[in-house]
Amino acid sequence: MFAREYELVFVLRPDLEEDEVDAMRARTEKIIAERNGTPLRVDDWGKRRLAYDIQKYGKGQFLLVNYLGTPEIVDELERILRIEDSCLRFLTVKLSDRVDVDTRVAEEEVRAAAVAAREAEAADAVKTDGGKEAGSGSDSGAEARA
Repeated sequence: MFAREYELVFVLRPDLEEDEVDAMRARTEKIIAERNGTPLRVDDWGKRRLAYDIQKYGKGQFLLVNYLGTPEIVDELERILRIEDSCLRFLTVKLSDRVDVDTRVAEEEVRAAAVAAREAEAADAVKTDGGKEAGSGSDSGAEARA
């Protein structure tokens, strides 16, 4: 089966609570799934400074959603985001016109596993390095006093 691949970036108000951002993320995934789309990735980019104020906000909560679907999904998501008061801006980009769904889902799973492995490796390195630095710092301090 083939579908189009889209990328949606939207900016939410920075004063939203974490559960409100999670609700918006879940709502987006639900709309995609209800219309036979496939959400590939949802990344929360966090709060970032805007290039210019939008509705008197200098910052915004950014979310990125990659998904496979039809133009009807794009229309519905954009309709919802236009109505939603918490959404400051949004942009949908068509990445590919014809993508094999099964292949693309498998590629995304491999990418997600690689990212998780890198993050775990980095976390272990920080733990290990943090312990060595603290130990070596206290030893050098003792030597300096002696």
